[in-house]
Amino acid sequence: MKLPLVGCALIAFVAASAATPKEPLQDLLARMDQSAGSFKGMTSGFSWVTHTAVIDDDAKESGTVTMRRAEPAQVEGRIDFLQPDKRTVVFEKRRAQMYTPKTNTIQIYDLGDKGEQVDRFVMLGFGTSGTELARDYSVRVLGAEALQGQRCTKVELLPKMQEVKNLVSRIELWLPESPAEPYPVQEKIYDKSPGDFRIVTYTNLKINPRISKDALKLKTPAGVKTIYPQK
Repeated sequence: MKLPLVGCALIAFVAASAATPKEPLQDLLARMDQSAGSFKGMTSGFSWVTHTAVIDDDAKESGTVTMRRAEPAQVEGRIDFLQPDKRTVVFEKRRAQMYTPKTNTIQIYDLGDKGEQVDRFVMLGFGTSGTELARDYSVRVLGAEALQGQRCTKVELLPKMQEVKNLVSRIELWLPESPAEPYPVQEKIYDKSPGDFRIVTYTNLKINPRISKDALKLKTPAGVKTIYPQK
C-alpha cells in the first residue's frame, strides 16, 4: 500500500524531529577553550587497532598511557603496550625512547625541530584549546553518537599544515557532550595510504590525577642495548 503524500511528509517530519541534534561547533570549541587551561595531565587504559587495507588486517594492541603537561607547550608521557607484545615508549624534552623487553633494547630518537609538532599531535584533544584546534585544522561536527554509555559529539579534523598532511589525511574525535569535559573517548586517525587507519579507544580515563615524576621514567634492566636509529 502506498502512503499518501501527506503521510510520507509527516513520517519524514517525525523522523527529523527525533534525530539527535548536533552540538554547534562554536559551543564545542568554547568548551575546549575553557577546559584547556586547567589540563595538567591524564591516565588511561587504551585499545589500539591498526587497520592495513592492502591485506585487510586488524592488528590489536592494548595498554596504559600517562601524560603530563611539563610546560604550556610541552608534554611528557609514557605509553606501556601490554598486549600482545610488551614495549614502553617514553617522550620528554624533545626526545623519544622505546624499550622492548623481548630483545632488551632501547631505541632513542631525537625529535629536534619536530618536537613541537609532535607535542601538538600527542596532546590533540588533551589540553588543546578550541582556538588552537581551529588554527591547525579545518573542524567539522559530524553528529552525535553514543560511545561507552555516553553521548558524544563526533568531530572531523582536516590538517592545515603540510607537516601534518604528510602524516595523516584526517582525524575523527569522539568528545563527550556538554556538560562533560571535552576529552576524547575515541580517536580515529586516517593514514596517507588509502584505507589505512588507527582507532584508539580510551578506558578508565582520569583527568588531572596526581602523577609523580618517577611515574614517567623509563627503568631498564642491566645489560640493555642502546640503539640510535637516526645515526
